[in-house]
Amino acid sequence: MHSDEGSLNKSLSDLYVLLDQDPKQAIVKVSELNQLFLHPQPSSRLWYELKIIEARAEIKIGLYQEAKQHLYQLESYLPVMAQFSEAPALIKLLLAQIEQNQSNIESSFTLLEQALSLVPKGLVALRSDILHAQARGLRYKARYREAEGVVKDAISLVEPINDQARLGTYYNQLGVIYDYMGSLQLALRFHEKSLKIQRGLQNQQGISNSLYNIGEIYRDMEKLSKALLHFKQALEVDKSLGDPIHIANSHGKMSQVHLQLGEVEQALTHSQIGIELARSSRSNSDLAWQLSILAKIYVAQDALTQALSVAQEALSLAITAKANRTERTVRLVIIEIELVQGQYAQALAEIDQVLTLPGVGNSYLAKLYQYRAQALEKLGEFESALHSLHQYIEVKAALYQDLDKQQALTMRQNVEFIRQEQALKLIQNEQALQQASLENLKLQRGMGVSLLLCFMAIAIYIYKRQQQKQKYVELEADMMAESLSQKNRLLADVSHELRTPLAALKLTVEAMQHNIEPDPVKGFEKIQKKISHLDNLIKDIYQSAQFDNDVLTLDKQPVDVNLLITEIVEEFQPMYATKLQSLRFSACANNSLCFVDPARIRQVLFNLLRNSHFYTSSEGETQIHFESHEGHMELIVEDSFPGVAEQELEKIFERLYRCEGSRSRDHGGSGLGLAICQQIIRAHGGNVSASHSEMGGVAISLYIPFEEVRSDS
Repeated sequence: MHSDEGSLNKSLSDLYVLLDQDPKQAIVKVSELNQLFLHPQPSSRLWYELKIIEARAEIKIGLYQEAKQHLYQLESYLPVMAQFSEAPALIKLLLAQIEQNQSNIESSFTLLEQALSLVPKGLVALRSDILHAQARGLRYKARYREAEGVVKDAISLVEPINDQARLGTYYNQLGVIYDYMGSLQLALRFHEKSLKIQRGLQNQQGISNSLYNIGEIYRDMEKLSKALLHFKQALEVDKSLGDPIHIANSHGKMSQVHLQLGEVEQALTHSQIGIELARSSRSNSDLAWQLSILAKIYVAQDALTQALSVAQEALSLAITAKANRTERTVRLVIIEIELVQGQYAQALAEIDQVLTLPGVGNSYLAKLYQYRAQALEKLGEFESALHSLHQYIEVKAALYQDLDKQQALTMRQNVEFIRQEQALKLIQNEQALQQASLENLKLQRGMGVSLLLCFMAIAIYIYKRQQQKQKYVELEADMMAESLSQKNRLLADVSHELRTPLAALKLTVEAMQHNIEPDPVKGFEKIQKKISHLDNLIKDIYQSAQFDNDVLTLDKQPVDVNLLITEIVEEFQPMYATKLQSLRFSACANNSLCFVDPARIRQVLFNLLRNSHFYTSSEGETQIHFESHEGHMELIVEDSFPGVAEQELEKIFERLYRCEGSRSRDHGGSGLGLAICQQIIRAHGGNVSASHSEMGGVAISLYIPFEEVRSDS
């Protein structure tokens, strides 16, 4: 068993991917691997991981009792699982998620508090997951401001480690919270950020969640065709994943949209499916929401008695589950029924009661003011009705004002970009025309001189000149096109690299401007970090341009390269120690005195070792080999897993090029480091190349010729 455990680690990695994409299949794979264990082995990391994956998958597809049994079994083994420091907190977190899915919000809060007290300080990802679950519970209780602060704390924990999977999930949660608060602009922005991340990760459940929530925003904006399209896409993904609650919710949303479109029969079909799934999952909160939709369908069918009975059942379930938002939703349905029944005074009393509840967002306020205006008008209180109608218009206008401004700004930016692009094309056409005119002038002068010699020479000259001109024009056109293409690519790449930190900087400034940032000191630290990133990027771009224009010169002198590398390695050892990486140097046994620019060689080694540290896995290894020969030196820096694809080895020296796969993560660099290294080595008259390392990573080889320096020099 122990001899096979190493080979099964890859199976574990694949299982975690499968857990997000197909939890049902993940359970099947776990069952196959569990056959390797005749008895429980709580001291085995493999056995423990399989149990956690199995419980997570069961939670995803609604097998809550089975998941609880597995988690309770793990909890009973905690006394002999001390080596798994995250286990106590993780088990509590998963149990809390089950309680939330079954609408037991108070018990989930208790479990989450226990999880926070148990999580080790160094496990920031697990701590952020617990905070995210707390925010979800606060959202269920309509405590949106508290939920916003907690989920932002979770984001601040995972942003420094660039955990894209968690960032995508947390952005989605933040978008839902802003939607409930009535801030549609912020909600849409964070949902789109989440969807972009989830598509990049190919996380099907994350894609479904983002599509679902974007559809809800479009429904609030009464853009029903777009809303229905997003809900349909979310439902297809949910069906493939098998989570009954998610499938039920998507059916419920499609029922709402069909009802708004007047398609009552289709709305009833989706509603019945959603109710059946919610009942089987024993989630009172979700069932209450599904029943509220059915009540509205009965209202549309003029079955008011049935509508009121279903709404009252839904209200009882929502109050039992302490689901504040669902309770408000159901009360809104009861108000609609009372208005249809002509019970206007009772409807007004219900409206006033809902208005006193905490956390009522702009969408709800707009509907409440609209219903109050209707009731007051029916009761003959026209001035009060007019006042409520004005309140409805003000809230509705506020709901769309920010989003309209953002859309207008985006449109202006697009128009300005098109205008600038067109102006650039006109300038390029004028330059091409002037160049063509100059060439024609040169040709005419040459032909005039040739005519003075003889008629035959003129004919031959014209023929050859035309051929040469054609080749020259084609070559020049190709060179010009290639030059413009390279400049355009470089401009696009630099714009992209500048846009990313600028967008993050703008978001932080806006957050502080609107008092959204909970910690101003931390906000200024973020701004300082982004400004430093921009400063480093601009410096690297400037330095690369100086090399291109041969502005910089080399200060070559005799250098003991062995000693130089040893000093650099000693400087990098503390950095490598933070990831438990080893850094080794194989010194040259021959004369190590070389005639080079020491500052530039130091810069090259700094770039290579920094890249190797960031892109090599924890507990990885980096080796430096140095050999000095007569008239040249060779230097190789190679590291362990991960590596890069074969077709990308030659491209990694291109400016701002990003590799696919595990070595492409953004660690704050400018993307110009390797390009600058290549320029420095070429300035020395040498060359640089990349190849696959035998250690599993990348090997960068440097060849530098120099004038030989003897020991007596």
